Amino acid sequence: MLALVMPLVNWLFGGVLQSFFTQWLSYKATVATSQEAGFAAAASADQANLQVVAASEVAIDAQKVSLYGTPTYQLITKLVGIPVSIHFALVFVDTILAAKVFFGHPVIGIPNPPAPYPTYEWAIISSFFLVHMVNIGTGNVARWLKTSK
Repeated sequence: MLALVMPLVNWLFGGVLQSFFTQWLSYKATVATSQEAGFAAAASADQANLQVVAASEVAIDAQKVSLYGTPTYQLITKLVGIPVSIHFALVFVDTILAAKVFFGHPVIGIPNPPAPYPTYEWAIISSFFLVHMVNIGTGNVARWLKTSK
């Protein structure tokens, strides 16, 4: 009986399934190689993007240094930036103190300026004192990770 079954088992496991597993392993190796190449390409593209961003940051910082050192900029900062920032800070502190947690009413009594001026005040403060931040968006590696699953 075993002599009759062995050729069938040998044909099934030796020929058909072995070629299937060989092809399947070859496919999996190709997929892994392709994914690794995709990651390498995405990482090199991110590196190139970051080099461009770093170079532009250096150029922007050089322009800022040359601008901030001029007497005109320093005069404008002192005449416009300092009074506006002091008023903005006092309104901010007075608003916090007027919260019900603290006093429940304005303590310092600094009035908020009329309608268009709070917007101008915020524009002046953000242009003088806020830090420049670069957002280059989603990186290529993050995009590759989302698509490679």
